Amino acid sequence: MKEHLTLKYANKLAFSSFNRNFAVSLHGELNNETMKRLFFFMTLTLCVMTVSAQTIGAYVTDTKGPFTNVRNKPKGEVIGKISTKQIVMVTLKNYTNGWWQLEGLPEDAEGAKEIPLAYSATGYWLHWSVVGFDTRNYGGQTLSLRQSPDAGSKVVFSFKEEMQLHPVGMKGDWVKVKTSDGKHEGWIEAEWICDNPLTNCC
Repeated sequence: MKEHLTLKYANKLAFSSFNRNFAVSLHGELNNETMKRLFFFMTLTLCVMTVSAQTIGAYVTDTKGPFTNVRNKPKGEVIGKISTKQIVMVTLKNYTNGWWQLEGLPEDAEGAKEIPLAYSATGYWLHWSVVGFDTRNYGGQTLSLRQSPDAGSKVVFSFKEEMQLHPVGMKGDWVKVKTSDGKHEGWIEAEWICDNPLTNCC
């Protein structure tokens, strides 16, 4: 959140500066300095969009009981139920204290149809333990969970078999995950995950 606010402030400054220079250049050709400021402004805008709109795909992994509860906020009121007999795909965002907010409605993976839910002004939320994805090391590649979202960070767990993981955070091209047995937690590059249980995501 701090990073998002910092970028927004820098974006505002760049935009104000660009406007002043652009206005001066309206009566003549755009000079190099104005073009540089325009490029800088556009770059910052893209950065803000990336930080504020970050999402990740997953599917509902819950098998306990007949339904998975959808809530109107973290630990909030149950406003919908998803059958655990369905294969349901979701898009996640805004991880908050163990809960993921859904981007849009959940989707029946087999029928490719959205699952209707009652309207919620505060969105739809699922607990991290009931959503997940699979790793795509189909060729037996060794994958590692790292201590921080950095390829040079300490390895906390390695594995060669395909594995179901549960997301508990994201940053840039990295996702923080827990293993299904709860024994390991760390960061993995998003390119190694597959959010569709019906395909191998090749």
